Amino acid sequence: MPTLSPLENLHRQQSLIKDRIRAVVHREANGVYLHGRPGSSKTFIVRTTLDSLDQRYAYSNGHLTPAGLFDLIEKNPQSVIVLDDVSAIFEQPMALQILLAALGTPHDGSRIRTVRYKTAVDDKVAHFEGSIIAISNLQLAAHANAVLEALQDRIHVMAFEPTDEEVEAAIYEIASTAPRGVAVHEAAEVADFLLEQCREMGLRPSVRLFMDKALPDYRLWRGGNTESDWHDLVRSSVRQMVIPQQRGLRDLTRKDQIASERNIVRDICATYSSRKDRLKAWRAKTRKGQSAFYRRFKELEREAQLPEMNEADTSLRSRKEVAMLT
Repeated sequence: MPTLSPLENLHRQQSLIKDRIRAVVHREANGVYLHGRPGSSKTFIVRTTLDSLDQRYAYSNGHLTPAGLFDLIEKNPQSVIVLDDVSAIFEQPMALQILLAALGTPHDGSRIRTVRYKTAVDDKVAHFEGSIIAISNLQLAAHANAVLEALQDRIHVMAFEPTDEEVEAAIYEIASTAPRGVAVHEAAEVADFLLEQCREMGLRPSVRLFMDKALPDYRLWRGGNTESDWHDLVRSSVRQMVIPQQRGLRDLTRKDQIASERNIVRDICATYSSRKDRLKAWRAKTRKGQSAFYRRFKELEREAQLPEMNEADTSLRSRKEVAMLT
């Protein structure tokens, strides 16, 4: 079987996600939970696929309470509901019960599901025939709640974890379309510089960073509206992404912080083969030392959740590293 290019691999992953979304639109599935690294265009894939299918959908981004979730379901009884970056809702028992009811399959073979929201003063009922697509940076299993097992039985759980090479290929593919009114050769130059800066600062490349930060920085400069050169603007945008990433970990609950750190270690191990590069990326992302890295590494190793190691990776496990892990 021929070896696929990074872009071809990326397209295969995207095609699987699009097919799961098509299953929702054609009512062959009640829901999808899509998780993966930030900035990998998860939301873009979902929304553009729904748009291409002329599917009406309700979109919610950010914090959502159980009452807010019920209102969405009540007001959109036959629509696809997209819950974007709302991982906190999976920590709320009442919200999970609402999701379970909304994503169930009635015994009579119909698609009408009864969803209840009970409070001390009220008992609301909605009849839902639609579907739910949830988008998150965390794996569903990272949320510690037994009800999630029942939820997983009701929906398709999709991981979108493109490698850095695949994300870079995606960025260059986008650059070739003259995005945001930037000529192809200019967009390619911006992509080159952005990716160089990401590598220098230990930041994984991001489609969102290219589209929402680097290209607007370049356009602002090209229009003669800046005092700084566009290279300095892009460099500043990359640095701004590193700092919130470090602060964001501190703002999470302890449980979510551990889950996020484990995801970071998993990503780093899949991306870098040398101990030096892995620790450099870990410090850049978390501002934590090597002992914290190896603590999460050992947890993942114990649960067999680390990527398969090739010959280059096995050289990593020097006696010193093994000693640090025990």
